[in-house]
Amino acid sequence: MSSKILICTHREFNYIQDNSFLPIHVGKEISSLNLPYQSDNTGSNISKKNKNYCELTALYWAWKNLNEVDTIGLCHYRRFFDFSDTTSANTIIEITEEYFSTNFENYIYKENLLDGYDIILPNPLVKTRSLYSHYALSHLPEDFDILAKTVAKLHPEYIKSFQKVMFENNSFSPFNMLVAKKELVDDYTTWLFSILEDVEQQIEISTNPYQERVLGFMSERLINVYVYHNQLKIKYLPVHFVADKYKSKSRLMKKVVEYNNNIIFWFRSKLTKKNHLKSIK
Repeated sequence: MSSKILICTHREFNYIQDNSFLPIHVGKEISSLNLPYQSDNTGSNISKKNKNYCELTALYWAWKNLNEVDTIGLCHYRRFFDFSDTTSANTIIEITEEYFSTNFENYIYKENLLDGYDIILPNPLVKTRSLYSHYALSHLPEDFDILAKTVAKLHPEYIKSFQKVMFENNSFSPFNMLVAKKELVDDYTTWLFSILEDVEQQIEISTNPYQERVLGFMSERLINVYVYHNQLKIKYLPVHFVADKYKSKSRLMKKVVEYNNNIIFWFRSKLTKKNHLKSIK
């Protein structure tokens, strides 16, 4: 048995040649590229839904097809856990490809890292508002309404945990990144996809390239509900972003993109927010 940390990618990239890593081409079913990596469209898969499920098409593939492992992790081709467990690692957000290559040992999973813990998640992001309000600011609150009702319908034992995490809390572990024993990953994915597949049938998925990732955005919040409800012992680790020296956006440009997206959905969210709050209480 072994550990596999899936690296989700839609393009060729330089990565650490280590047996614990498994680069996986997400959205292969709808891509014209032939990358030299594992594809997410083999076996049982949802590869064609990558635009809506994002990196979850890799997680789904691992859940259904990756059997000869005892630990599964998920990261992105430009987002990696720093496993060094050093104080300095927590002060870093963005790194260069040169730094990544020079310090590659920091990003290789070590078998004893889960000792005493159930799951590894990214350091929480702290927002100025609840997770519901944060979601409603950039996305459609009526979709969140459907999500809440679906959780209540399929998993009523999670209602209180959902309310606590989404409405009384302002931090979450983002990116859908994790590392855990396969048994736990299987339990989580069974729970997660039962919800998302039901939600998918009820919502009208936007054609906006950002908003069509709706199910991936929802799962970023849902994993926090799952770990809270199950009282899992979490090891939080920093995530380092490997900047593309040719396409790196400045922090200012990232903020511009964020604000533009907020403006697009501000008016519609205002119209539905009051009715939404009444319907879930």
